[in-house]
Amino acid sequence: MTVWNQVVDVLREAIFAYASISNGNLGVGILAVSFLARMALFPLTLRLARLARIHQDRVGRIQPELDALRVRYAKDPRRMAEETQRVFRREHLSMVPLSGLLGGIAQTPVLLALFSAVSQAAAVGGRFLWIGNIAKPDIFVAFIVTALTAGSLAAIPQSAGQNRTLMMWIPAIVTMIALSKMAAGLGLYWGVSSAVSVVQTLIVRHHRPTAAC
Repeated sequence: MTVWNQVVDVLREAIFAYASISNGNLGVGILAVSFLARMALFPLTLRLARLARIHQDRVGRIQPELDALRVRYAKDPRRMAEETQRVFRREHLSMVPLSGLLGGIAQTPVLLALFSAVSQAAAVGGRFLWIGNIAKPDIFVAFIVTALTAGSLAAIPQSAGQNRTLMMWIPAIVTMIALSKMAAGLGLYWGVSSAVSVVQTLIVRHHRPTAAC
């Protein structure tokens, strides 16, 4: 727990440091540290996104065969599961991409520490642009971040059978509800993360990976 507190303290003090060179504006500090932290993680998150895209493309190629198995063994779930696993083994594919799972777990402590540091810094309060107090919710911040979140989700290619409405609008609505109750300072952090996600998705989308994973 001591290590965790030290990491949070370092990130929080970095926010205050950047704020101090911007006339004490904590909003600038939050944006700067959030951006730098996301940039530090960007090579890893970009690689994970590319691996996920490769996996999605390869699963898409065998999707007709998987759909046929679901129809053929609709009344025999055990046999359907066995045959599905056989197809994945034949294609040297894992049903759950472990690289993405492990990579996501590796990033989680950093993101949680950053969230905690931003939360503590935002609690101090202060003005930023149109925001009267970053320690309180701001509806315009909530709208902007919700739009960024919806944009990042809309840019993600959908697999066959996925419901785009559920994949995009439900998370956007949840984001709007959450941010309408959160400190605007946390909204700034969330907005930076969503903007980076948009850029990451566009890079992966326009530079299709060809290597197998």
